[in-house]
Amino acid sequence: MLRKLNFTERAKIPRSAVRVTLRREADGVLAFDPHISLEGIAAPSGSRLFVEAYHRTSYMRFDCGTIGEPAVPEDRRLTEIDGSSVRFRLRVVDPSHRILAVADDIRVTEREPGGGTESPLLPVDFIPLDQLSWRVYFDVDTPVLQLNNSIDGIEKLARDDALFFALVYPAAVREILTHILVIDDRDASEGTNEWWDLWLRWASRYTSSPVPADPEDAPHWIDEVVGAFCCQHRVVDRLNGREEPS
Repeated sequence: MLRKLNFTERAKIPRSAVRVTLRREADGVLAFDPHISLEGIAAPSGSRLFVEAYHRTSYMRFDCGTIGEPAVPEDRRLTEIDGSSVRFRLRVVDPSHRILAVADDIRVTEREPGGGTESPLLPVDFIPLDQLSWRVYFDVDTPVLQLNNSIDGIEKLARDDALFFALVYPAAVREILTHILVIDDRDASEGTNEWWDLWLRWASRYTSSPVPADPEDAPHWIDEVVGAFCCQHRVVDRLNGREEPS
């Protein structure tokens, strides 16, 4: 029998109370480790915790026990998620299946082989794109660099090839910053975790000029950022074979 969930009167859980670390298993499948702080969640101890992983139309749900007895499942492999730019949400549900609280769009970090973590500012997906080699796709919560998986060796090219880096990444940075400042006309807010604010903070490291408030001033600022980005990564020197990829 299909059970309906009641979405009325649900509370928001601060995103800072939940974080997720992604890791890639030996067979290449992504898995995740949730870190949940239950402080401040006003719900009966018998309320169930569910972590949901999703990317577009693909979705998986993991039962993580109850408020009183949280229990993270051993199998946290994302075998049914199509794409690497997976997002997560946490739901607190009472025995009648009413949602009491939710944390949506949880920030994700990725665990590197050496044990460190890095937040993916620009997630990468390898998908069919017909005769298009790449594009920036603006998902609801982050831009995604989509690469055509019909190109032989595309994953290695994206990781190691100097020509790929020179032709794709500066153009992707320019497109994303233009989308933020010109198309969406975003403000450079302080201290938020919205994706556009993270991008503006990242871009600001490449220039001493403040983020422009007027969209008409944005192209010059974006030029400065992209130019400094290319200088830092020695794009032309790498193309000429004088430097290894950084």
